[in-house]
Amino acid sequence: MDAANGFLTCDFLTCDVGRYRRHGHGPPVVILGNPQADPDWWTPPFVAALVDAGYEAVTFVHTGPAYAPAGVVRDVVAFVAHLAAGPVRLLGWSQGAAIAQEVALLRPDLVEAAALVATYGRQNSVDRILQAASSALDAAGPELDPVRLAMLLLTSYPPAALGDDAFVAPMVDAARAWSVRPAEHPEPRRRSAAFITGYQERLDALTGVRVPCLVVGFGQDADTFVVRAREVAEAIPGSRYVELPDAGHLTPVTQPHRVIDPVLAFFADPRP
Repeated sequence: MDAANGFLTCDFLTCDVGRYRRHGHGPPVVILGNPQADPDWWTPPFVAALVDAGYEAVTFVHTGPAYAPAGVVRDVVAFVAHLAAGPVRLLGWSQGAAIAQEVALLRPDLVEAAALVATYGRQNSVDRILQAASSALDAAGPELDPVRLAMLLLTSYPPAALGDDAFVAPMVDAARAWSVRPAEHPEPRRRSAAFITGYQERLDALTGVRVPCLVVGFGQDADTFVVRAREVAEAIPGSRYVELPDAGHLTPVTQPHRVIDPVLAFFADPRP
């Protein structure tokens, strides 16, 4: 990744460990997510808000050879190290938040601050059940597409929202397309599953994070679960914690402003 030849200044770029886009000018914010969540799908409101606030927003998708958590984190560290001359801010959602907190732990010299949205530091019993169910569905055929759709809806949205037909109706087509995506594009699912399987029992290690962190938890999160976000906030010394009690896992998609506002306030003054 050589800045001298313009490799890091294009609008759309690839490198040895991933693909990324750069938007705006200013202190860089690297946005990280689950490899199954295309940044073009969920990050535009965040990119727009960050650029308007005077930041450079960098969306990144890891495509390097590593699948296990330690290797993924090392690849992201390598990307961040070549991206900017100084420390960056990190914004991670779900699996991207887990990666961000590990980057902050491994290389605090590269990270100015980290916003960790719907993060986690361990697996719980239900999470293991959900992963086993996902693996079984991955191995099945299209006859189980309705089950995939139901599982996606139930883990993505708060129960109150799922009871509202006006809310659910516009979501179903997108969810249906997403629920069959692993069969059509299996690589992102394999990457996600490998990270989730390997990322366990990290709360003790996270007590070593010395980078200012904001943790945002969603009270109705049936995917990563709010209790695990609280655990990370308790583990990281001096972290700030914001909880949205009625929010589900896909709040960054359905109500992005509710996440953007506390993140921008934190990035403006990340001191504990």
